[in-house]
Amino acid sequence: MSDHLTRRHVLGAAATVGAATFFSTNEASASAQAVPGTTASAGLVDPKEKAYLEQLTRLADPVCDEAVADLFQRGQGAAVNEAMRGWSANSQPVPDGLPVKLRDFLESARCLPSWADPVVLASGQRFVLAHAQQISFSAVLDVTPVRMKYPAEAEAIFGIEGPHDNKQGFAKALRGVGDTLVKDPYGPPGSVFVTMARIRVAHSAVRHLLRTEGGWDSAKWGAPLSQLDMLAEWNLFSSYLADHLYKLGVHPTEQEAADYLYVWRVFGALLGMPDDSMPETVGAARTRAGAVDALYARVTPKSATYVKATIEYFASLAGPKGVTVPPATALVRYMIGDTDAGAFGLARSSWDAVVPPAVKGFFTGTQAGGLPTPSATMTRIATDMVSRAMNDGRKADLTMPLHLYRRP
Repeated sequence: MSDHLTRRHVLGAAATVGAATFFSTNEASASAQAVPGTTASAGLVDPKEKAYLEQLTRLADPVCDEAVADLFQRGQGAAVNEAMRGWSANSQPVPDGLPVKLRDFLESARCLPSWADPVVLASGQRFVLAHAQQISFSAVLDVTPVRMKYPAEAEAIFGIEGPHDNKQGFAKALRGVGDTLVKDPYGPPGSVFVTMARIRVAHSAVRHLLRTEGGWDSAKWGAPLSQLDMLAEWNLFSSYLADHLYKLGVHPTEQEAADYLYVWRVFGALLGMPDDSMPETVGAARTRAGAVDALYARVTPKSATYVKATIEYFASLAGPKGVTVPPATALVRYMIGDTDAGAFGLARSSWDAVVPPAVKGFFTGTQAGGLPTPSATMTRIATDMVSRAMNDGRKADLTMPLHLYRRP
């Protein structure tokens, strides 16, 4: 381990790796909840739950998919991307010049679900803003690699991204993160309605391309980017991320945890997920996540290669690989835990002992220094800066992909 690498360098490497796209009233109870132990073996999953999850593998986003397939069939992909360029604020009308089906879909998608409670939503958003640094850190270094243990989702990502240096893909993901880190993302100045609608359109474009260009095997994988894939990722951003925030010194109360889950139920609805796929309580969310993992989680050699190559690529942007990859790998190992790190084949190093106290010390120090509330602003600025760096200095736009990655 180099004497020239300080804690600042370690955290800097983490930020570079992250250029990819919460639970107790005291320390003791937080540690007990950190590993809830809800993952069951496949044979123990309730048959009705198993049948429901199997149904989700065949379901995508029919209304949006139909609108996007129609514009591709008419050869309007590039024109639609151009018409939607710069459309970002909730207060902006749907751009002119869009195909009728797409325009109708976008108009219908720009509202909260009927069941949304503004009071609970505001409470959950306050928690997000108060811990924006930790949530973003965990989303990048924990959720991003772990999502690759779902083979069908991973196969879709391979098809659209190709190699592990898809800078524009990461730039778009960070753009989406930044759009949620405002006081009222649902109000006129906010961007959540537009951001989520554009993400749905991009997902539908990926589905169309995988079917028309990628030879997608529906019998093997189900629908591309199916509602099961959406649920698996929703689980990671909600109950899974919440259960891992203790690693960054955040110990929400039960009410804060419930309100945070509520925020993600609203996000899920805006992304086109069925209401009944998203559990209403933290306990039920953990149980469903355990069933999804028991039935569908499996690290493949291709997934393991992808995760290691992604860490290597982004760590190398901070300096020589021999210097930056070991601490970056140790950061990911600390966040995802030894079991998943072992499944992905992440190498061990002396940094494994250095990173945990360094990360804990950093976040404890920022909280002691009075930074939690303004951290939302700082994190939003940081994600925008990295996003621009990944997109050749320009603000990333949430355009549809028009082709799959084409191998040389």
